Parts: sequence; structure tokens; C-alpha cells
Amino acid sequence: MPEFEISRMRNSTVAYLYATRGEIDMSPSYQRQGAIWSIEKQQLLIDSLINSFDIPKIYLHQFPYPRTLDDGRKVRYALVDGQQRLEAIFGFLDGQFALASDFQLIEDLEIDMKGRTFLELVEQQPALVSLLNATNLDIVTIRTEDTELIEEMFSRLNEAVPLNAAEKRNAFGGPCPIAVRDLSNLAFFTRKLPFNNSRYRHYDLAAKFLYWEDQVLHAGPDDKPLRDVKKYRLDNFFREMKNTEAVLRVTGDQEAVTERADLLGKVFINSDFLLASIGMVSVYYLLAQRRALAGREFPHRSILLTFEQGRKLRRMADEDVLDRGEYFLLEFNRLAQSPNDGSALTFRLDVLDVYCTAIENGTDPIQAIETQLRTVDE
Repeated sequence: MPEFEISRMRNSTVAYLYATRGEIDMSPSYQRQGAIWSIEKQQLLIDSLINSFDIPKIYLHQFPYPRTLDDGRKVRYALVDGQQRLEAIFGFLDGQFALASDFQLIEDLEIDMKGRTFLELVEQQPALVSLLNATNLDIVTIRTEDTELIEEMFSRLNEAVPLNAAEKRNAFGGPCPIAVRDLSNLAFFTRKLPFNNSRYRHYDLAAKFLYWEDQVLHAGPDDKPLRDVKKYRLDNFFREMKNTEAVLRVTGDQEAVTERADLLGKVFINSDFLLASIGMVSVYYLLAQRRALAGREFPHRSILLTFEQGRKLRRMADEDVLDRGEYFLLEFNRLAQSPNDGSALTFRLDVLDVYCTAIENGTDPIQAIETQLRTVDE
């Protein structure tokens, strides 16, 4: 059984934590992203501290020996739980925001501190600032060298917090979260996608890509790879890949995703509006996978642009006047509401592939869709 010791931090005043904040890794790999709290919520926390209200515990992973981060900084702790609270406290002391416009000091309502910054409080209310700096936070330290135990504790501490699926999977441990984090640094994610990684949207896409490659690379001769990427499937995949033997398997999956993402990175432009929908990014990826496995080239961006314009026109048309091929484009749009459903993904992939192939061959794409996909709704 690995060592696992929990204790209270002896010196946990606001002033001490602020002075030694450089010794805390605020963003270990399993953490959810910071900077999520609104200014109002940060102000409320500072209000609670000044007015001596209780705030929840903060958990730190205490290393047996200092560790060196990629930026060269030596740290003694990694933040397990309480990131938003510590960032709010440090932000207030750094002058990033002021007290709320309706702030009241409960002990003395005559003292006007509304909208004051920390520096203004230092000048106007030095005694109160001293009390704030001397306030002890409830800091729990965890001593262990087993990172998976820390990741498990992070997951349990956040069980009642509305973490999304990608944030929870990031804390699972094993090779999959590491692969996903590495993949999200590829140019396709950082440059081509027109949305950032807030709430781990890039991680969610990378997890799907990894799963789809694993389905293809490790399918049996009679197996049909699954495209369904609902939460329980991705969660099970991440859990199944936590054993030591899975490292090489996930490495192979990651290499396949990298190859596919590099290809897509050459097709799409920076912050491409064609990639604005996460659902469409998934369909483009599946098309890249299908065509690569068949030895076919991925369509030129101009063809994808033609498809995008064509499906938008059908979306605005009266359904009663659409022919069958056009109706399939309308159905393509409707199924965007089910971006993780396997059958919906396959239908949308088929429509896009047939449409692009027809344009590449110089034939009518609507007629091709009607001819080749007419059995879908029969």
C-alpha cells in the first residue's frame, strides 16, 4: 500500500500563501481549467474572507522533495482542489479586481469600503488589511508519491461539482489523458479551430479521435468499428486503457490521430469558420480517417465550402419542395443535434463523402446522394 498521509498545513495565512505562491503548481495535469469564476463570484469570496465567513477547504499535494516544472520553477506543492478560490485571493491581492460596489463590513457598517482595491485598503484600512493577511485558510496537505491516488482524490472531491465529461476524463489517470493533452497541442487544435480549449473542448475532440483510431486499429476481421462516442463509451475506453500494457496501444492510437490531424491542418485555414461546429469537426475527422484507409485523398477546402453553402440553402428551403437528395442534406443538418450518436455520425459522414466525391468526379452531388443513399430512409 503506497504512503498516503493527510494533515493540516501549519502556516496557512493569506499572507504566507501569497508570499509562497510560486512554490505551488496551480495547474497540475488533472486540474480543471482556471479563470472560470466570474468577477462577482471572486468578489463574494473576498467578502466572505473579510467578514470572517467560513470557506471550503483547500487541498494541496505535498511532494516529498521539490519538483522542477517545465518553466524551471521549483515547487513543493500541487493544487488538488481550491483552484478558483486561491486564484481569486491572489487576484485580489494583485489588484486584478476590487471589492463589490455593494460591499459591507458587517462588524462596522459605517466604514465605507465599496469598490476599494487592495492597495486602497492598505492605505485607508491598514488594520483590516492586517487581519485579512493573518486569516488562516483551511489547507489540507496530502503526502504521497502515487499520482493516481491524487487524481482519484481530485475526482472524488469534484464529484458534486458540475465538471463536464472531458474535465472528469482528464483526471482518470493512465495513458489516455496524457495522449489527449499532447494531441491538443497540435497545430490543428491551437491554430485551425476557431474556438479555444475552455471547458476542455479540445480535449473532448481529441478523446473522440483517439477512440475512433483505436476502434479501427484494434478491430477484429469481422468487427465493425464503433463511431458512437457518448460519454459512457469514452469513459469506459479511458478506464480500460489504464493498465501498463495499454501504453503502447494508446501510443499507436495517438500516432494515427497525429497523422490525421496534420493532414487536416493542411486543408483548413487558421481559425477556420468551417470548423466552428464541434459536430462538423468530428465528421471531417471521420472523413479523413475513411479516405486514408481507402487510399483516397481528403477533399480540397473549396469542395467542403461548396457543401457548407449547399446544406445551408437546403436548411432554409420548404421541406415539401425538396427532392430526396436535398432532403438528405436537410437530415444532415437535423442530425447535428446528435453529435455523439454513432448512427447520426455515420449518416452525416456518408452524405458528406458522397457529396464531395460527386464534385470531385464532376457529377451532380444532389443526384449522387439520392442515388447512393436512397435506402437510408426506406
